[in-house]
Amino acid sequence: MTDAPSGSFRDVLRAIPTRPEERPVLRAESLPTHPMVLLRTWLEEEVENGTPVPHAFALATVGMDGAPQARTVILKDLDDALWFATSSGSPKGLALAHEASAEAVFYWARSGRQIRVKGRAEPGPRDVSDADFLARHPSARAGVALGTQGTELGDPDEAERRLAEARRGAEERPGDTSTAWTAYRLIPTHVDVLQLRPASAGERVDYVQDGDGWTVRDLWP
Repeated sequence: MTDAPSGSFRDVLRAIPTRPEERPVLRAESLPTHPMVLLRTWLEEEVENGTPVPHAFALATVGMDGAPQARTVILKDLDDALWFATSSGSPKGLALAHEASAEAVFYWARSGRQIRVKGRAEPGPRDVSDADFLARHPSARAGVALGTQGTELGDPDEAERRLAEARRGAEERPGDTSTAWTAYRLIPTHVDVLQLRPASAGERVDYVQDGDGWTVRDLWP
């Protein structure tokens, strides 16, 4: 390769700042008894701090071939579970139909905070899915109507024609819903919480489901 960069890219990566702002010490005894309460508190703080898209998270699923799959999605709601939405015919929808186990990972670099939520994803009520679909932009609804996410893109001009046609349909019939569009609940069974420090490894806590409640433990980071 004649155009290969000189020097080590490892050195370039090592020079990138990774240490966060100072935050309160994380200890199990001072945390809420339910991990979703902590997640909501941290999300609200990220919103107040102006963090871009703080409700985006990586969603990992198990593919039909047993291999892990991950992508970034948006948190739609938060109660005793995480809510996200996708088409049941999309790659992640098909993966969840095959294996409901999933994990969500939130990471906010400035505050040095990470929360991993492991559990099972199941479809929510149909009316929630319909309401979420109708709240989407017509172009987004058109994409769902086509049902082509993750499939091979052929002729770009033909693809644009089909998308424009679907978009017109969404605009002309704004009340139409999609049986494929599904709001999922990721019901947590284990939650791992990490708080990094400016000059140390920081602190780590985990929540383990224990009957109807949770056991909260301090861990080595």
